[in-house]
Amino acid sequence: RAMMACNSLKNNYNANISFYDTELHKKELFEECLVADVDSSLVNKNFVVYYQPKYDISGSRPKLSSAEALIRWNHPEFGMVSPGVFIPLLEENGLVSKLDHFVWHEAASQVRKWRDTYNITIPVSVNLSRIDIYNPKLEENFMKLIETNGLSTRDIMLEVTESAYTDNSDQIVQVVENLRSKGFFIEMDDFGSGYSSLNMLSELPIDALKLDMKFIRNIAINPKALHMVELMMDIADFLKVSVVAEGVETEEQCRLLKQLKCKIIQGFYFSKPIPPEEFKLLIEKEVKARSNEAKEIEYVNR
Repeated sequence: RAMMACNSLKNNYNANISFYDTELHKKELFEECLVADVDSSLVNKNFVVYYQPKYDISGSRPKLSSAEALIRWNHPEFGMVSPGVFIPLLEENGLVSKLDHFVWHEAASQVRKWRDTYNITIPVSVNLSRIDIYNPKLEENFMKLIETNGLSTRDIMLEVTESAYTDNSDQIVQVVENLRSKGFFIEMDDFGSGYSSLNMLSELPIDALKLDMKFIRNIAINPKALHMVELMMDIADFLKVSVVAEGVETEEQCRLLKQLKCKIIQGFYFSKPIPPEEFKLLIEKEVKARSNEAKEIEYVNR
């Protein structure tokens, strides 16, 4: 208990003393329950994959281009548990790879369902955690996943976080190179959120940068923030990789990013992460828009 109280002070520079009290005890019991319930929740589908759309804003209208898969936990006792609570907890306990595999399979299956239903392919991004990088069968598992669902390697995009890179740069570079050689699209997630991002760019073979939402938040009110994003766009252009702006919430942010020639944006401006039954409405809207555009082109050609 003394150790738990001591650990609660980590990274807290405003406090020097901590006591093991009722609140800390309840937190410990809560976390133990979550860890114990992971397997049963996976079996019972208490974990649900939500999808946040990404839109291509380079044309005359925003076009639904892809999505990111995000895990949610509707716990049978505690209700909706925040990912900010259970993901770090499961990372600490070595269980996050189970979640990753669940998300991968759900996402691949969903991409196939959308294609069969709407005759349209919406690629989905999934996360690779630090533990996944060390799995010698990672590439084999993804190829089997693609084959089982009748997909292309371009249909499942892989997001690698900076924290995964800092553990073992040589390992992750080799893993990413192997995956890219198979045709997988690699995104660097939360670019700019850590100290080693620029160093990563010089070594890590990637296809896209995902700008951290902290940079996007103030671009409409802070010229320095806007200039920082502009510099990152220049870096991406130099590296010949695309850019995805996360956390876009307002029309003004969207307009400024379009001026900077940022092609893909993601955020509450278009949609929060939503379950598949709601996401299909976005697909239906996109299918209808494409159909109308095709009819207009056909009319003009006549």
